[in-house]
Amino acid sequence: MKKTNKKLTFWDILYWTLAVVPFLISLSFYSRLPDQVPTHWGADNMVNGYSSRNMAAFGIPSFMFFMAVLVNVIHRIDPKRENISRSKELKQITRWFVVVLAVLVQVIIILSGVGISFNVGTVISVPIAFLFVAIGNYLPKCRQNYSMGIKLPWTLADEDNWNRTHRLAGYVWTLGGLAMLVFGLMGRSGPYFVIVVAIILIPTIYSYVLWKRSGGGENHGKNR
Repeated sequence: MKKTNKKLTFWDILYWTLAVVPFLISLSFYSRLPDQVPTHWGADNMVNGYSSRNMAAFGIPSFMFFMAVLVNVIHRIDPKRENISRSKELKQITRWFVVVLAVLVQVIIILSGVGISFNVGTVISVPIAFLFVAIGNYLPKCRQNYSMGIKLPWTLADEDNWNRTHRLAGYVWTLGGLAMLVFGLMGRSGPYFVIVVAIILIPTIYSYVLWKRSGGGENHGKNR
């Protein structure tokens, strides 16, 4: 079995540096944080949830760091990892978004904790909107795998179903991201939930319809 020694690149160092930045931010402002720190906001941009100082400062960054590790591990152990390597742009988008989101979330939590007010919905929704647009552009190129993309029983069972579903999803996610960007810049976060539900449901229903039309349900029944 051939061993491959992967050298640590500049981008690897930057990635893991960003992964620990939330902890550094928390340490810098820890003494100024109250006992209860805002960590959740409603669609009206009003705080509706709090966490203890330690949870806000270190618990949430720990969870995000775990996610940064997990996304890398999942890509490495995927049985179809060769296909992931062929979808490297989408892989990099998902990897980097986790650490960038971790920094952004921690900045929001710390600034809110020290009493600085701003429109949290806009600050969060704009980068997420760009993420949806970016993912939408690369979804049609995503090859069948178990880590990224729209992983449904029907897409994983049929490569043609996977490809057609991801072509449609590319358009839906791009349009959904653009819509979210517009509403975010307008300071309106109400429609976000509807947009997210739509970009998930439309490809899912389309994939299921393709499966039924191909006789998937009948074939499944015969094989039982």
